[in-house]
Amino acid sequence: MVSVVLNRAAAAVAAAALAALILLIVLQVVGRRVLGAPIVYTDEVSGYLLVVLTFLGLGYAMQHGDHIRVEILTRRLGGPALRAFRVAWCLIGLAFTGLLAVRTAALALDSSRLSAFSIVAQIPLAPIQAVAPAGFLLLFLQLLVQLVEAVRSRP
Repeated sequence: MVSVVLNRAAAAVAAAALAALILLIVLQVVGRRVLGAPIVYTDEVSGYLLVVLTFLGLGYAMQHGDHIRVEILTRRLGGPALRAFRVAWCLIGLAFTGLLAVRTAALALDSSRLSAFSIVAQIPLAPIQAVAPAGFLLLFLQLLVQLVEAVRSRP
């Protein structure tokens, strides 16, 4: 249940990032084409908003079955084989996602320790980089939920 609430909150932030991204791009187009005054940092900030949008949507997408998947094999599996496949898939996903969470958290901590800023807009990098491990943690939690469901399911 906790993962549902966290995923919903993260999805709301991701949706706000998408709205901000759209608004920023529209303002950039209007500023450049109509006013002849482009916003200098649009590309940089758009990239950061895309990071927020992408990573904070990971757990929510997994929860709702919206990640890309190839079902050619799983459609042919049934009963115990499908259950074993789901368990193995979740375990591999947990290991990989956990590793990504740890490594991206280390990057964000290094940027914080070094007080790293972006070049053009002079935005602190650590908060933006911290979005990646947060997103991976949400995905990790959702994979954990799916692992428990797979283990509890009857063949």
